[in-house]
Amino acid sequence: MKVLVTGAAGQVGSRLVRQLLARNYEVRGTLLPDDPAKERVAGLGLDLLEGDLTDLAFVRRAVAGVDAVIHTANLVGPYFENNVQTTLQLTRACGEAADRLDRFIYVSSSGVFPNDSHVLAPVYHPVDEDHPKRATSEYNLSKLVGEQLTELAARRTGLRTVIVRPSHVLSGERILQQFTVQRVVGVLRSGQQNKGSELYLPDGTELWPQVEAAAEDPLQPCSVTDLDGRPWYYQPNDARDVAHGLVCALERAEALGESFNLGAPEPFLFPQGARLLAELTGRPPLEIKLPVRWRYDHAIGKAKGWIGYTPKGDLETMMRSAWRCRGGDYVDLDWQ
Repeated sequence: MKVLVTGAAGQVGSRLVRQLLARNYEVRGTLLPDDPAKERVAGLGLDLLEGDLTDLAFVRRAVAGVDAVIHTANLVGPYFENNVQTTLQLTRACGEAADRLDRFIYVSSSGVFPNDSHVLAPVYHPVDEDHPKRATSEYNLSKLVGEQLTELAARRTGLRTVIVRPSHVLSGERILQQFTVQRVVGVLRSGQQNKGSELYLPDGTELWPQVEAAAEDPLQPCSVTDLDGRPWYYQPNDARDVAHGLVCALERAEALGESFNLGAPEPFLFPQGARLLAELTGRPPLEIKLPVRWRYDHAIGKAKGWIGYTPKGDLETMMRSAWRCRGGDYVDLDWQ
């Protein structure tokens, strides 16, 4: 079976192609012209095509001769037009080949709900596949439009599709930044700037100055609970686990026509994350109680039960992997 992976050198794509090759798939990948991340997939024996995914002619060439397509390519940030156009051209080309393609897998985002409670309070916790979709940024809207284009292609052409929604995707050292004073301050600022968030205080109280004043510096580990002692929590997604989830979506018949949330095995509690970061850095954590509680979660029971998603990226695994990356002698492209 030959699989096309768009964005093969990206954060998820570079890990996905390795997992596919390890399972004896033939893999074709697309890259941006002169992609600066091309070295991530150098020497793997991929069938690599460089081009612009907003060009339908290029996309048709990329889809020709493959059995399945996994669309990971996207630009994070204010790139609405690019993200929508790439998905539009891929659904057009895959729709034309619907009679021979096994499936088209679209990588969306938990931002379509969103599960960012510091921006907009979820309707309920944990956020599952049935949660209302209410995009709050151009990026999130581009992913929601991509889902709709995928569903449209399925209805119009019979294309077999799967939609996968990772939560906050992390690789390298990035999780080490998540349990710091700097991160807590950023969440509090955002929460007070967004009246619909779970952290907004109607009386205008700004909480982050007290956190900054109590801290040694922005990178100090930070353990946060609310006034009742309930911990803040956060459920990101290791990029290697996202790749694993996409392999599951490719291999299981149960995935067809469905959507699946992906995330860490369980939400990470801030006191635990801060303690681990303190152990790794040798710095005592700032322990603070606040009259608000940040909750970022993503229910993954459907992916676990239906398609065999078994994420390895628990809190300690991700933190220690990130610390190895910081040491400079390790790149987390696979779980070895």
